[in-house]
Amino acid sequence: MLYSLTKPFAKITLATYFRKIYLTNREVLPKGKPVILAANHPTAFIEPCILSCWLDRSLSFIARGDLYLNNFFVRKLYDWYRMVPVFRIDDAGYAHLKSNYDSFERVFDALGKKKTVMILAEGRTKHEKRLRPIMKGTARIVFGTLEKYGDLDIHVVPVGVNYTDSDHFRKEVMIEFGEPIRATEYTEIYRENPARAINLMTQEIGKRLVEKVVHIENTSDDDLVEWLLEMKRSEREEKVIPAYVPDPKPLREEKEIADKINAMPEEEKQALRKRTEAYFSALKEKEITDRGLMDHVSYSVSSAVLLGIGWVPYLIGYILNFLPLKFGDTLSRKLAKTIEFRASLSVVFSAFAYLFYWFLWLLAAVIFRETWLFAMLAIIPLSGYFAVIYRDIDQRWKATKKVSFLEEEEVEALVKLREQVWIS
Repeated sequence: MLYSLTKPFAKITLATYFRKIYLTNREVLPKGKPVILAANHPTAFIEPCILSCWLDRSLSFIARGDLYLNNFFVRKLYDWYRMVPVFRIDDAGYAHLKSNYDSFERVFDALGKKKTVMILAEGRTKHEKRLRPIMKGTARIVFGTLEKYGDLDIHVVPVGVNYTDSDHFRKEVMIEFGEPIRATEYTEIYRENPARAINLMTQEIGKRLVEKVVHIENTSDDDLVEWLLEMKRSEREEKVIPAYVPDPKPLREEKEIADKINAMPEEEKQALRKRTEAYFSALKEKEITDRGLMDHVSYSVSSAVLLGIGWVPYLIGYILNFLPLKFGDTLSRKLAKTIEFRASLSVVFSAFAYLFYWFLWLLAAVIFRETWLFAMLAIIPLSGYFAVIYRDIDQRWKATKKVSFLEEEEVEALVKLREQVWIS
């Protein structure tokens, strides 16, 4: 019940936290079949939340079990949101490994009822743009279900999750579904050699999943790829709304860049790095951004006038919505031990703090029966969303404004430097 009740609010929260949510290729998801969504795992739990909100089906999740231990409230949350705890030796020790039998039985039963289960196939979360080795747990669950229920037509669907930067507000997330893997293709192999069938399915999941992930093979190339991705994003047309866009192009472009760097000879790559460093050093020296340089022709005084008109509504929205959001962000930074948990906790804490804050206004309206208090129940969230959109537009305008102060020759020199960087 709580899953369904909070889903609309969670959807609004995520559509506010992210500037764009690209969710593509949903049509490959089988209907009326048991489905496992095998996803990579860049954040603690944002990706399951996104899929829960934008898919037209209920999901169950396999989640780390150590958080489930010795905490009544967390256990209730797991139950309410259909999360199944799985215990790892590193997190919970040997004592709780036997609890996994009950957890796996719950997953087998969900699949036996032709439901959809999401599994974070890498096993551990890591904030990086690369796919790590796929654990065998997904394949073991498939065959464990088949042993219990017979020849179910289980489909394993790879889900590539990619963030431009999950740790910062108003960035982008790109999620794409891959072609399903049918368990029936491996049942004969499993009967003859279970270990081989598990290995083959695990390899196939990794093969199909890496096709949907921005994967940088060498960590030494991370900074170079990030620079090139920033340049590509600057060329992308940005519309303020809607937040959800079923467009595969952004992910295709970002994957193409990472793939080119992975395949590039080392000598050519180092030459590209020098040109890129020179360009971004020049931008830093002028205190401008690549986005500002690409958009500088759009700078106008009329835009400043419009922003000026909207500044007071922005300030009102900022003041009315600041407190719960600041509380959630501050609490997440204190409690999150790693960067992978920071964004997830910030979204959750801010959402619940905002909900509590709004209910305080509702309580005040009911107690005092003042018309203006009832009006605030709509004004607060609407003004808050206006403030978020205004902030996006204002940041882009300020970036172009800085470039407008440069001499024409300086701008032309920067553009030439940029042209020398780009790879075809």
